[in-house]
Amino acid sequence: MATITGTGLGSGLDINSIVKSLVDAQSAPKTAQLDRLKSQTDAKISGVGQLQSVLETFQKAMKDLGAGEAFNALAATSSKIEQITVSAANNAVAGSYQVKINQLAAASKVATGFTPSDGTFNAGSLAISLGGGDDFTVDIAEGASLVEVRDAINAKLKDKGVTANVVSDPANPQAGSRLILSSTVTGAGKDISISGSNASLAQLNVDGTLQQQGSGAGYITKAQNAEFEIDGLALSSATNKVDGAVSGLTFELLAEGVGKTTTLTVGPNKTGLKDSIQKFVDAYNQVVKVTSSLTKVTKGADGTTTSSGALVGDSTVRQMMNILRKELTTSADTGNDAIRILADLGVKTQNDGTLSIEQGKLDKVIQNSPETIGTFFKGTDGLFKRLSDQIKTYTQTGGILKERSESLQGTLTSISKQRDTHTRAMAALEERLYAQYNAMDNLVGQLTSTGNSLLSSLDALAARSKS
Repeated sequence: MATITGTGLGSGLDINSIVKSLVDAQSAPKTAQLDRLKSQTDAKISGVGQLQSVLETFQKAMKDLGAGEAFNALAATSSKIEQITVSAANNAVAGSYQVKINQLAAASKVATGFTPSDGTFNAGSLAISLGGGDDFTVDIAEGASLVEVRDAINAKLKDKGVTANVVSDPANPQAGSRLILSSTVTGAGKDISISGSNASLAQLNVDGTLQQQGSGAGYITKAQNAEFEIDGLALSSATNKVDGAVSGLTFELLAEGVGKTTTLTVGPNKTGLKDSIQKFVDAYNQVVKVTSSLTKVTKGADGTTTSSGALVGDSTVRQMMNILRKELTTSADTGNDAIRILADLGVKTQNDGTLSIEQGKLDKVIQNSPETIGTFFKGTDGLFKRLSDQIKTYTQTGGILKERSESLQGTLTSISKQRDTHTRAMAALEERLYAQYNAMDNLVGQLTSTGNSLLSSLDALAARSKS
């Protein structure tokens, strides 16, 4: 507002206080209205944001459950997880298998012969082979030290699973230094071999099939396959993670199990299926709890005052929850007439809208037809897809909640503009009131001065007449 004041010298009135009171009285209703509207709009924007967040969390929970092995009908267990770990795919078949580990798969590790610690090499190249056609060439610069040769190897082969380092004997430094090359590629025939392109680099030659002895070159660890037996059948694998030996099973052989027998069992995925359904129920219930808190009216302790959620009476929330509840009771084709709706799995809606699980009923379904559960949730017309498709209309870019948020942001912009207009109007009112009161004050001052002058003249006449 403009900086205007009134002295009140003519009238003796506190013009500043009078004008301020009048402006405040005029401004208060509109200011209070805009404050209330902004507070309500801010709360709604926050509420829409909470709704968007909980729906996206629910979508992610369903996506994660649908993408992994959470709803596999069968699960594999190991009698000794420190010896062998195991997992089952959808095509696994119920059964039990005795697995004995005879040896683990190993990767090649080789050592070059000793070279002088302060020696250098002529320019050339090292041909490094991992067997099976995996051949690499590493260029070596003129005058390179052993450390620089190491660095050149690591730079070239860092993404090939091969690393090099320099090893020296602290008790015998005059013996020189040697390179140690290690591979992460397991399996027979994957031995590291090195061949230098000239006499200088030939000092680093290694035949990865020959065992290292003394100061000579050779393998420290020879690349080899894992050797194991399944129910007495001898098998091998290039890696310790075995896939395909038993249809639908992937298992990993561990060092603790070498020379020992472990039982792998495939049966109904009771724990996994129950945990997965519980995760779905928890994620859905969180949606219900958030929407309930956003739309409920709560009475205070005195029984009269109330507090309302940010989206009380919002038709968007009500419509969305009705759609989700409808999907929970929509029949799906699982190939088993006994499992067509969520309630058939023992998952029921409670009075407050949340879901609960009748464990006994669910246990029977898992025992009798576990394969139908995954189809119900993950099928092409499964519950996850139907729910996600409905939620997407609210959460996607340009969706209902995005449009709602943008509309509310527009309301805030409108409030801001109304505040600016109101501020200008109150400034004009203040200026007008000061002009009126200051004019009045000047007039009163003039009248008072005239009156005082007249009185002085009358007093003077009265004094002369008495004399």
